[in-house]
Amino acid sequence: MRLGRRTKLIGAAAVVVLVAALAWYLASPLFIVTRGHETPPTGFSTIVATGSFVDGEPGHHAEGQVSLLSDGTSYVIHFANFSVTNGPDIDVFLAKGPRVVTGDVNLGSVKVTEGSSNYEVPVGVNPREFAYVVIWCVPFSVQFGYAALSFA
Repeated sequence: MRLGRRTKLIGAAAVVVLVAALAWYLASPLFIVTRGHETPPTGFSTIVATGSFVDGEPGHHAEGQVSLLSDGTSYVIHFANFSVTNGPDIDVFLAKGPRVVTGDVNLGSVKVTEGSSNYEVPVGVNPREFAYVVIWCVPFSVQFGYAALSFA
């Protein structure tokens, strides 16, 4: 059975649209910068640990400071002067090592690629069991940056 010219053109157009959509999904975060400024939540004045971000895998940049803060009963991770290369679906993890593995705690999506932000540590999670804060691309298992925590 022979395909007509119109069918071939429709098929080719569909492929072009799919490739363009995939390219946009993968490349657009590299050009999108989200800025924001969150101050630490009121009452979270005890500094439990601090660290500085370093670059992740080649081509992935991260810098800034991280603080683990407590109000006496709960914990918050605060990023200050933070900057990271954007990417598809990058999340913040409390991790035992500089790479995310099973058992590490996902604190949610990166809120801003430049500035400062807060991430609540879930109730029941003891942050002292984790030595790193890691910026991780979930779909591709790529490390964008990490900070080793120094506990007070």
